[in-house]
Amino acid sequence: MSILPHSTPAAVPDGVRPMGEAPFLDPGDQISWHYRKPGWQPGDASTITPMRVVRDDERGLVAWLAPGTLQEGQGTPAGERIRTVPLERRWLDPRTRIVEEWWGNGILRIAPAGAAWSVWLFWSDVSGAEWQFAGWYVNLENAHLRTDRDTYSSDHILDVEIEPDGRVHLKDEDELIAAVEQGRLTSEQAAQIERHADAAIASYRDGDWPFAAEWRDWRPDPSWTVPELTGLSDLRAR
Repeated sequence: MSILPHSTPAAVPDGVRPMGEAPFLDPGDQISWHYRKPGWQPGDASTITPMRVVRDDERGLVAWLAPGTLQEGQGTPAGERIRTVPLERRWLDPRTRIVEEWWGNGILRIAPAGAAWSVWLFWSDVSGAEWQFAGWYVNLENAHLRTDRDTYSSDHILDVEIEPDGRVHLKDEDELIAAVEQGRLTSEQAAQIERHADAAIASYRDGDWPFAAEWRDWRPDPSWTVPELTGLSDLRAR
């Protein structure tokens, strides 16, 4: 279901396999979740997030992004965060490697094998025993390719937000239009991404396993430490 080619052998390591193929990691093991642009080359900016495995099997990968995690991110040479770059030049400006801290309450990410999206669960309040579930965020992206301890995808810009009461909204439709205008995507690829959004919404409405109640009630093992990503010393802090 992926639509954005990894383009060159350098974009992903040799020996990658589809998500859902053994060998699998155990709960608590560390895995790094990569987002790379099509045609990525060594030294190019990317997003690399170290996470703890919750479940890893034939259905896909479930992983926990802990609060306070340092990750490799993408910025501009002028020091701007990508999300703050004006839309009219969002995909035209060069990007550079930075290090940034994940500041939220933590995210549970679920990457179903073969799907062109991952499902992210958010909580707005984790101060007590009963966390306040804030909804699902469906990140449209290439179906993952992975090695034993790394998984690779490419973001598709358009996303789906699903509120706890089931209301569904598309997010970043304007960014998808800008990506076509700025040459990041073709109009045909954008149309395919929109079809993937429809398929992800149908998956939610069918009650597929990434949207099961067990994940809303899931909690991280209190013994888990925040995972560490190597290679951050040469990056610029933001």
